[in-house]
Amino acid sequence: MMMNRRQLLRNIAIGAGVGGAALAGLIAYPYILARAKKELMISGSTAVTRFIALLIAPFIEKNPLVKVSLEGGGSFVGLVTLENGGIDLAMMSRDLNFEEFNLDIHSHLIGIEGIAIVVHPKMNINNISLAQLNGIFEGVITNWDQLGGPHKKINVYSRSEGSSTRAFVEDVILRGAKFARDAKVTDNAVALSEAVAQDPDGIGYLTIKNLTNKVKAVAIDGVEISDKTLLLKLYPLCRDMFLVNKNSASEIAKDFVHYSMSEAGQEIFVKNGLTQVSR
Repeated sequence: MMMNRRQLLRNIAIGAGVGGAALAGLIAYPYILARAKKELMISGSTAVTRFIALLIAPFIEKNPLVKVSLEGGGSFVGLVTLENGGIDLAMMSRDLNFEEFNLDIHSHLIGIEGIAIVVHPKMNINNISLAQLNGIFEGVITNWDQLGGPHKKINVYSRSEGSSTRAFVEDVILRGAKFARDAKVTDNAVALSEAVAQDPDGIGYLTIKNLTNKVKAVAIDGVEISDKTLLLKLYPLCRDMFLVNKNSASEIAKDFVHYSMSEAGQEIFVKNGLTQVSR
């Protein structure tokens, strides 16, 4: 049964234009599955995957006869696979669009992740517009004096290819354009934060979880990043995290969705950088 559904997931992903290698390796919890009587397959957005993975161990502790399999692959692939019966829950880092919406499926907002634009604490720039940010990252705006700052070259710091945060920035800020050729690439968020903290002329991006007092988050279009501005949809650089299920979902799938929105589930998310969306 698991192998058949696994193969279906791969076939659908390939049919949607996503090669099998693009799918993250299957993660099964618990590792000893001899007593498992129920299975739950979850697939979709890589950005959401890392948060859902945090819920699996405590969920299994409450439901010891459940086997959970978690896979990436992307929001679209997850949704298509769900609709075709390959999985029980789809993970999406956006809500359903007009074409995708139908009365047979439900999306559940489980958290919000904010993306901060950071500069050196001594930089006298406190606000940047989205249009200016696009110009900076694309390499059109190259000097801080173009933004009212010092006559200094702007040093752009980015994450490496494959980072879901970089993918978000490319989609929302660059809108498909490429980062400037001289952008400095870092392997992880900690390295990016340290690089900007040590460069008075640097700028980069971090999820709200990775913000420290070593860097300064600037307002975007006059709005500062905070849980309140994220919840009110005022701060523009954020991604909503969703779990999607069919009306015909199994009880264990519905239980997992409820757990993700429960006080216990939300506490786990908040500790790992998401803004709480339910109690």
